[in-house]
Amino acid sequence: MLEHIFLKVMDMSWGASIVILIVCTVRILLKRFPKYISYMLWSVVLFRLLCPVVLESKISPVPNSNLVSYEYSSETGDNAIKSPSEDTVSYTDVVEINKAENEQLPSTPTHIDETPIKGNVSWQKLLLSIGKYVWLSGIGLMLLYSVISMVKVRKKILTSIPIKENIYVSDEAISPFVMGITKPKIYLPNGLSVKEQEYIILHEQFHIKRFDHIIKIIAYVALCLHWFNPLVWIAFILFCKDMEMSCDEAVVKRKGENIRADYSSSLLALSTHRRMIGGFPVDFGEGDTKSRVKNLAAFRKTPKCVLAIIISGVVILITCLAFTHKTFISDKNSPNDEINVVESSQMPTQPPEAKPLNLSIDITEHYTTHVGDPSNLYYIDENNILWGSGRNEFGQLGQGTQDYDFHSKMVKIADNVIHVDYSQKGFVIFLTKNLELYGLGNAGCGALQQYEVFDWTQYTNGEDNAVTKPILLMKDVVYACCGRDSIVCLSEDGTVWTWGTIYVAGNIVSNNVHFVKKPIKILENAVLITGGWFHHAALLQDGTVWTWGYNSAGNCGIADTSLVSQPTKVAEDVVMVWTNLAVNGYPQPNAEDIANAWTGKLKYNTEYKDISEFDEIYPRSLNNTVILKTDGSYWVCGENVGTEEKVVYGAEGDYTIICTHEFHRCE
Repeated sequence: MLEHIFLKVMDMSWGASIVILIVCTVRILLKRFPKYISYMLWSVVLFRLLCPVVLESKISPVPNSNLVSYEYSSETGDNAIKSPSEDTVSYTDVVEINKAENEQLPSTPTHIDETPIKGNVSWQKLLLSIGKYVWLSGIGLMLLYSVISMVKVRKKILTSIPIKENIYVSDEAISPFVMGITKPKIYLPNGLSVKEQEYIILHEQFHIKRFDHIIKIIAYVALCLHWFNPLVWIAFILFCKDMEMSCDEAVVKRKGENIRADYSSSLLALSTHRRMIGGFPVDFGEGDTKSRVKNLAAFRKTPKCVLAIIISGVVILITCLAFTHKTFISDKNSPNDEINVVESSQMPTQPPEAKPLNLSIDITEHYTTHVGDPSNLYYIDENNILWGSGRNEFGQLGQGTQDYDFHSKMVKIADNVIHVDYSQKGFVIFLTKNLELYGLGNAGCGALQQYEVFDWTQYTNGEDNAVTKPILLMKDVVYACCGRDSIVCLSEDGTVWTWGTIYVAGNIVSNNVHFVKKPIKILENAVLITGGWFHHAALLQDGTVWTWGYNSAGNCGIADTSLVSQPTKVAEDVVMVWTNLAVNGYPQPNAEDIANAWTGKLKYNTEYKDISEFDEIYPRSLNNTVILKTDGSYWVCGENVGTEEKVVYGAEGDYTIICTHEFHRCE
């Protein structure tokens, strides 16, 4: 829980830093204008420092920074594959659903290696494990210092004498300040002249009227949370200056410009015998007398028409800075323009008088012998030997070791292998000639059956839950696919089985987890299954398609974009289905390639035996379900389909895309 909050604060601090730099620049441009305008600008900085929710807009100049903060947990290194759904990560509690204790497996799996080998902790995890406690300690020290300072201040004002209403005078050498939230009181040092008292009291009353005594405390809380960020300290200091100067200007505006000399003299008099009230944010930064006097000397009234224009511009800027620039598909890549999608067509269902299909598919035609990305490459040679290369932080090269080197040379993993699949989360599965399914690599998501209950710590720290030698997952399997954090397989008898973390999404406050600890049977009479980064599908013998898993983009073909926990029928009269199409292009492939992939005219090529050939190639898994009907027509739903732009709540954050759950015809 603590590390999730720490990561979120780091992410917020990064976004706020960009806003602070922009505000500081604009503040310089507004130097000759009333300071309340500059003071307004700091409101958006405070919002960015305290609001954990990411608001997105195309017009925002603030780039999306969530990818930087969270991806280390599952995809470390320079070659990590980044998907647009991976923005933020933060989950707390776990809900385990879809238990099937009474289901009996076709054959009980027996593990070759029961004990996952624990490797060295990466420097990223070490930094996180230490950093979160350093961050928390810093907050504690700042709050402790403030409490001690507040106690000292209260001792100083115990002997204060009320002179009228909420105004008190102290014999202690203090600066004027306001204390209290619901019933704020003004405290003044003794020895002020009547005129000086009048000016200072009016100054403090402006603070109370504008709720500065509350805003300052909130700003200090933000400073405590982001104490590690030097830009936040700079922002806090400048914010206090603008607050004070704007109140000074308000006093001069109320009393007339002819009081500037007397008022400046009052400030100088106070600065000679006052004592700073440090730590507790009540003194409003009144020690910067020199800047305040200079500002009063330069203060001039600004024409109302000019003020109106400037204030309007500042309000627009504040609104833009409150948002984060969202990822969106440009008009030129709109599926409506470059991809031939028939919007008015509805997917025809099988005619009532037609006989049910009786499909027969040679599953061996779908076996994969080459699979990979810039992080890892696996291939099966002509002698049915499985080879692997690339990263090994999860022990995914199957050598019984775990390290952080990049292995360009292929290493032998297993014999008698006929099919291999790889999840970009760091685990790999392979099928042997005797129809046994093995797995190795990142066990943190539960796909390798290493724990009984979903555990967030294990999920994020996969390198500490690595399986470095192949373990037997299931027998009597004719085909299997990796999902993002799960595995789905087809048994000899046509039954479909799945396990692992089928779905995980949430934030600091809420969570939604679908975890299956051991293989459970979910369908019968299947002839084909697919494994996608986001969801799965199965094609049954009768020509029906069933989907389950992530549906945030309507990619399962179901209107409700929440988790599809049980297989649901979405199409009939189908002879082929895909949920795992991928194309070249990072971060966004072009529309033409997407269309060609949908219709089978383009397939991501992984027919390599050397991982060096993957340089600058980043496969993008398409978040769609594509089906081929008996009449030869292709239909697609999910991302890049339709015309409506929607916010998608993905696995590790939110992003905006064009998508629909309705199947559209593509040609």
